[in-house]
Amino acid sequence: MSEPPILKIKSKEGEITIVAKMGGEVSIQTINLKFLMATLWWEGAPELETIFNVMELSIKRALQEVYPHHKIDIYYIYTANDTLEDASEIIIDIESVEVDGVNLEIEGDSIILTGSDERGFFKKLTSFRRKVEKRVHRNL
Repeated sequence: MSEPPILKIKSKEGEITIVAKMGGEVSIQTINLKFLMATLWWEGAPELETIFNVMELSIKRALQEVYPHHKIDIYYIYTANDTLEDASEIIIDIESVEVDGVNLEIEGDSIILTGSDERGFFKKLTSFRRKVEKRVHRNL
């Protein structure tokens, strides 16, 4: 059996890049967050849930192009620095990705989403009480 693919995830201002590599095959999926957020705002869709769905499907698509599979399990934790409505930073840590029961090597497993911080001084000071952390397991 050949080596499983490698998954690389990078985030920089306004963009998430997901790269799947296996042998000489490479798949690059880019998520333009500014465009996505503008579309979600225009449509009135739930932002965070949609970003998670797009991220998960982009990981699946990148892997499918280099390593055809039937089942993918993605485990991640997201942490917000306040309630989800007031958060100015959300960190997504990819814990593991399994494709047809094979655990993949992941490089650059954190995605940081930041925005402007409109909270007042007191709200910033007490935000540690409202901090959100949630584990997610998606089977696609």
